[in-house]
Amino acid sequence: MLKACSYCGGIHEGDCPHKPKRNYKQEYTNASDSRKKERKFRSSVEWQDCRKNILDRDKHLCRLCLHEDNYISVGQRLDVHHIEPLHVAWKKRTDDKNLITLCKLHHYKADHGEYKREYLKKIISTPPTIK
Repeated sequence: MLKACSYCGGIHEGDCPHKPKRNYKQEYTNASDSRKKERKFRSSVEWQDCRKNILDRDKHLCRLCLHEDNYISVGQRLDVHHIEPLHVAWKKRTDDKNLITLCKLHHYKADHGEYKREYLKKIISTPPTIK
């Protein structure tokens, strides 16, 4: 399918050849110490095991889709969201009461403050059920 390109203004299929490449090495070098610490944690075995446990706890379902819409999102990539962000509550990084499974859309909204932390904590206080 042809799409209008936000980089070159043309219309073409697939990725734009004019799209700038990310320089991950420079991004890492310029990152703050806390950002480096968060990245290192996210690639650790500790986080991978914790993430798997939370996904299993939530039955691999977006808790907001289920709670608000009684809807099961199928085939979407799920994220495990820190209700209190890592840079604010480092000690709660693997606390089950600070983690919730969300789809990409709800994760974006939660990261941008559209859901209050208390509301998300209330949702995870009960097991996921389909009404």
